[in-house]
Amino acid sequence: MIKPASNNQVKEWRKLLMGKYRKRYGLFLAEGVRCVEQIVENELVQVTAILTDGSDTYHQIETATIPLFELSVQDFASISDTETPQGVIAVCQMPDEVPPETVIKRSGVIVALDAIQDPGNMGTIIRTAAWFGAVAIFAGSGCVDPFHPKVVRSTAGATGALPIIKGDLVELFSQFEAGNWQVCLLDGSEEARDLQTIKPGERTILTVGNEANGISRKLFVANRMSVRIGGDSTAVESLNAAVACGIALGHFSGKPDRF
Repeated sequence: MIKPASNNQVKEWRKLLMGKYRKRYGLFLAEGVRCVEQIVENELVQVTAILTDGSDTYHQIETATIPLFELSVQDFASISDTETPQGVIAVCQMPDEVPPETVIKRSGVIVALDAIQDPGNMGTIIRTAAWFGAVAIFAGSGCVDPFHPKVVRSTAGATGALPIIKGDLVELFSQFEAGNWQVCLLDGSEEARDLQTIKPGERTILTVGNEANGISRKLFVANRMSVRIGGDSTAVESLNAAVACGIALGHFSGKPDRF
């Protein structure tokens, strides 16, 4: 049964556009019909409320067990993060944080992000990492908030599919290397090894750097492997961060046919 939203509720939901309130309340917003539909179907995160602007776009979403609230067009627009809202927003509970100790014992691929700032890149990487069955994602210093509305929208419903561990990559790498994880750094330099010549290991941390500056030099140490993706550098200067991550994930996950 749909209920009218109160002014206080609208005010609290609007705060979730800001990172400090998302962190304080442990809630985030997911917007758009397809994104909300996937999040509800996947049941990877708890949806505490669905908001609508009075249109019927929410009808294709299963809302029987989720509180449904109607907002005025103006109030809905003040919460929306898009220029052309689709009329439905989900208020979701953030997954519990996963301590590194529970991930270090596993095998597979971890994606480490060093100052990835573009929400679209972050969301696409999360979605791609989930597709290739990655173990977790490290969100290092300088990364955009993984629960920013634009990031959530770009994951196309994959938010919550993987544990996201926030922290200093220097410390995380040191901890995981002690647990026999191999750190691989995506790097376009001539000194880097060609991706196709590397045999995937049992425990790999694939590192993707900042869109403009690449991976921080402090992460390049002797026991780590620099990896480049071959291509025609005379045609384009470099690959998009999310695209490069997808190509490398296809290799290191042992599932290139899924890319």
